[in-house]
Amino acid sequence: MPFLHKANKSLAALYGAVVVGLAAALMHLWQAQLTGEDTGRVLAALGMLAFHALALLQLPMASRLLSFTAIFWHLGIWLFCYTLIAGALQLPFHFSALAPYGGQSFILGWLLLAIALWRRN
Repeated sequence: MPFLHKANKSLAALYGAVVVGLAAALMHLWQAQLTGEDTGRVLAALGMLAFHALALLQLPMASRLLSFTAIFWHLGIWLFCYTLIAGALQLPFHFSALAPYGGQSFILGWLLLAIALWRRN
């Protein structure tokens, strides 16, 4: 199994663990400490993270376009999901201006997937 394929699947599995851990922490530890707006941000980030973790686990690395799809989804996860979570939990390296770039990375990844499905390998 090539390195990129292993790295992609391993990161996706770690994202799944992060979703479960953060969801549990949100419900048991931080629920009373976070504002409704911050809770909404964390839930939105966890939803995007969970959805893209599952998509990454199913994504074959059969072409360059599909590899770039995975790369853009990983960028989206870090730029969008981490930014929302870091802002809500006041974590270090929180740069709110990065969230829109993460969203654009998600969109670009989905568009590359759409193109890849119509191209011959």
